[in-house]
Amino acid sequence: MKTKLLNNLLLKLLSVAAAMVLWLIVVNIDDPITDVSFRNIKVDIVNADILADQGQVYRVVEGTDTVDLTVYARTSVAGRLQASDFRATADVQKDLRYDSMVSISVSYVGGNARTEDAIERIDQSRSNVLVSIEESVTEQFKVTTRYTNEPSDGLEVGTLTPEQTVVEITGPKSTVDEIREVVAEVNIAGITGTAVRTCTLKLIDGNGDEMDDTYLEYAEKDQPFQVTVTTLNTKEVGISFDVSQAAPEGYGLSAISYTPQTVTIAGEQSNIRPILNLDIPAEALNPDGQTGSVEQTVDISQYLPDGIRIPDENEREIVVRMEIIPYETTSYTFVPGQIHFANIQEGLELDAEDSGDVTIQVSGLPADLAALTQDSIQLTADLADCTRAGSYTVPVTVTIPDGYTCSDTPEITVRLVRTEE
Repeated sequence: MKTKLLNNLLLKLLSVAAAMVLWLIVVNIDDPITDVSFRNIKVDIVNADILADQGQVYRVVEGTDTVDLTVYARTSVAGRLQASDFRATADVQKDLRYDSMVSISVSYVGGNARTEDAIERIDQSRSNVLVSIEESVTEQFKVTTRYTNEPSDGLEVGTLTPEQTVVEITGPKSTVDEIREVVAEVNIAGITGTAVRTCTLKLIDGNGDEMDDTYLEYAEKDQPFQVTVTTLNTKEVGISFDVSQAAPEGYGLSAISYTPQTVTIAGEQSNIRPILNLDIPAEALNPDGQTGSVEQTVDISQYLPDGIRIPDENEREIVVRMEIIPYETTSYTFVPGQIHFANIQEGLELDAEDSGDVTIQVSGLPADLAALTQDSIQLTADLADCTRAGSYTVPVTVTIPDGYTCSDTPEITVRLVRTEE
């Protein structure tokens, strides 16, 4: 009886094992293991705040924070799997090794227990995220304002005022050190008067390229940044130069030309309305006292009235061409009858026959001297101190037209006699 029971139990066990094998065969035939791939699964960096507590910050080496997955699962569930069913993480606190890599862990997060049981394994294309860990620094940067497009016709940009002038940026030292400029660039197309425009701040490196700010932190990051824009009225006016000091002593300015001869200025309407011409002072021309053919570039923006500016940078510099040649000298002799004698005392008169002549040297440009007449030169002798009859030597004042010089200080000898009654 005992032997019969043992034989029956053995048969039952063999039956169960055979059934299980048969079930496995059927399952693998009807629902075999297959694979499905998912590319570029983003790896989440977790517990990185432990580095911040140590005054450090991390930066992921480009291209190492994504992973490709190959999931092996029953055919019945594999077709329903999606990339969002899986999460890849790199735990800085637990899995940081050699201060340069963090192990990647992949888990099923789809929430279906039967699906999770049907997943045999998950292969991943990489095992680690490569990181660069360095000192965290904070620096302040001035905000530079720029604009694109133009305001309404007849207007120029006046001022660009950012909502704050300084931005504080925190991040890896090597990245922060690359920042050369923080730019707020706004579109001002069609504005009039005063307007507020918004933009997103841009970080610019030493090559003038916009930087990736992924690992940088600042309060204005990805936030609308406001810039207040004002506009100015414009007006085209002439340009004139004071040439009185253009030539050094002994020389004269024979010709001058300059381009452009007009310029567009900008300012408040009340400031530009009375301006018809920009008068450039004498000090601007030929400060080095050159002679001959002289070409000089004059920045006229430094001579503008307060509240006025030249919006076009190309119009701020005027090219002036001058011909500066030596003066020539001509002598003129004046007899007493051609000289004005002032303040002759009562009871006295000039004896012209016994009074001398005066010769003066007048210098000027050749063309000007050819046009100068003696009648346009006035000589005056003041006899106020000659109170008695007799001979006197007195200075003579020479008055000549503009553009000529007389370096002489001539004198004349006069004879005064009593007036005959």
